[in-house]
Amino acid sequence: MNLNYIVGHVVIGARSIKVNWPYMVSNLAFPLSLLFVVGILSQGKLLPFALVGGLLSIIAMNGITAVSYLGSLKFDYIYQDLIMTTKTSKIDYMFAHLLGELVWIIPSVVLYFVLDIIFSILTPYTFLMTLFLGALVSVATYSISFWFSGVVKNNRYTPAIGTVLGLLMITLPPTFYPYTYLPKSALYILTFIPTTPAVILAQGVFGIAPMQWYMLPVLIIETLAYFLIAKYLTKWRED
Repeated sequence: MNLNYIVGHVVIGARSIKVNWPYMVSNLAFPLSLLFVVGILSQGKLLPFALVGGLLSIIAMNGITAVSYLGSLKFDYIYQDLIMTTKTSKIDYMFAHLLGELVWIIPSVVLYFVLDIIFSILTPYTFLMTLFLGALVSVATYSISFWFSGVVKNNRYTPAIGTVLGLLMITLPPTFYPYTYLPKSALYILTFIPTTPAVILAQGVFGIAPMQWYMLPVLIIETLAYFLIAKYLTKWRED
């Protein structure tokens, strides 16, 4: 593993925040607006669900909309072609950009944890479990983005694809409301979206909905499956 390349991307991602900070603010716009709407319409009853799901939605949106960024590196800047001529492996490339992108949402994640503390729903256990579930969601969604960036032949389509996939990751799963509102048949179908098992587990961890531990192996297997798809089905080098 090329650690220098991976660490270098994290550093570049952190430094670029000074110049591109409006993009960091925009990451908060959609989940915070939904948080506000859900809180108002439910008179605060569904606010804990919106807080728990909102944090995971930011992570999922960050991973899935990366398809636009990856596409631009491949088509507009020919950056991926240059990297492919070096000893940098596909996995190095994936994790370097994944960690570099995660730097951008750290302030948003911290904000949501602060809100969890204010509303007295955060404990050391829920904090660690949220980080664990968020890591799985991040790998799963970014793997999907990486695969799509290799499949799409025209970079003009990647922003639209990223936006649509991002909305599907947030609006279809029970991200801002109890998963018990949905029939089991719908939940089983939505399980293929990595946000769904993560949100169900998170709601159980925070004690705001019945715990469904069987969703943990489902999420792990799903994350591994998407990662393997990105690893083996994305074209990297001709050889």
